[in-house]
Amino acid sequence: MKKGKFLRSIIIILIVLCAACSAEQPVAVEGEVEAEAASLQTKIDGKVNAAEASIQEDESMYIVNDSVNMRQRPSTDEQIEDVLYEGEEVRFLSADGSWFEVSNGEAKGFVHQSYLDLPDQESESAGRDVLILMYHAIDDYKGSGSKELYVTPENFESQMQYLKSEGFTPITFADLDHLKGIEKPVLITLDDGYKNNMNAYYILQKLKDDDFPAKATIFMIGNKIDQKHGLSTEQLKEITASGIISIQSHTVTHPSLPTIGNYEQELGEIKNQLEGITGEKVIALAYPAGKYDDKVIEETKKYYDYAVTIHQGIANMSESPYEMKRIRVNYTTSIDGFEYMVNH
Repeated sequence: MKKGKFLRSIIIILIVLCAACSAEQPVAVEGEVEAEAASLQTKIDGKVNAAEASIQEDESMYIVNDSVNMRQRPSTDEQIEDVLYEGEEVRFLSADGSWFEVSNGEAKGFVHQSYLDLPDQESESAGRDVLILMYHAIDDYKGSGSKELYVTPENFESQMQYLKSEGFTPITFADLDHLKGIEKPVLITLDDGYKNNMNAYYILQKLKDDDFPAKATIFMIGNKIDQKHGLSTEQLKEITASGIISIQSHTVTHPSLPTIGNYEQELGEIKNQLEGITGEKVIALAYPAGKYDDKVIEETKKYYDYAVTIHQGIANMSESPYEMKRIRVNYTTSIDGFEYMVNH
C-alpha cells in the first residue's frame, strides 16, 4: 500500500473513532470528513494542491475511500450528486482549491482531493538530469562587445549537429514535467534576444526532422524588442509560431535583481508583454547576469515556474527549479570542448 493511502486510511479511522467517543457530536458518515482529513493530511505529508499537481483535463484517477459523496459544489454543505466507491474511476474536469470537479460518466460534481488517488506528477521527471546550454550572440565577431559572448553560426551548427548525432532531444521548459521516454534531454537557451539569434533559428529549422525536434529558448529582454540589435515583434511572432523557438523572460531592463524594488514591472509586466506578443505561456526566467538572492527567488515564484542561473553544471529536477544550472558555450569553445562539456 502506498504511504499516502495508508496515512489517509489511518486519519479517517481516527477521526471517525474520535467522533464516536463524543456524546455531543454525531458520528460522521462515510465521505463526510473531507475537510478534516484534508487538513491533517496536509500537515502530515504536505500534499500538493490542485494547481501544483498540474493534472490534465480528462486524466483518470480513482477513489481511495470506502464511499465518498460527490458534491454539487466544493463544500461538505452542498447537495450530494452521487456516491462514489473505493476503486471507482473518475475523470478530472477542473479544480477549485483542494476540491476537484470529476465525472464518473453518469454524474459530475466535486470531491476533495484527499479521497482521490492522484497521478504521480513527479514520476516522469523527478531526479532527472537535464543539460541546459547557455548562448548569447550567434554571429561572427566584428570587434564590438565581449568576444566570448559570441558563437559563430558555423560553430553553432556543428554543435547542434553533434547533439543530433548523439541522440540528444531538444526540449523547452514546458516539456520539463514530461521527460518520460526522453533519454538525453537538452535545453538550448540564448540570453538577451539579439537580432542575430535568427541565425540560430535558421540553423535549427534546417536540422529539424522526425528524430530531432530542434527546439530552443530565447530569454528576451523587453527593452531590446524592436530595437536595432534586438529581435522585432514580428520576428518573435514568426519564430514562436514555427514551434522551434520558445520566448521566455530576461526582465524588462536587465537589472541586478537583488538591488531593485519594482519586481512587478521587471518580472510581471515583461511576462504579460511577451505572452501578448507570442500567445504562448511564459514560465521561465533567466536572472540578469546570474544575480539573485532569497528575496529574488521569492518574487520570481509569483510569476514563473523555473529560473536559470549562470552556475556551471548539469541541472537536476530534484533540485530547486529556481536555481537551475547551465553550461556556458563561448566563442573559444571547440567542438572537442563542447563534446566534453555535454557528456560530463
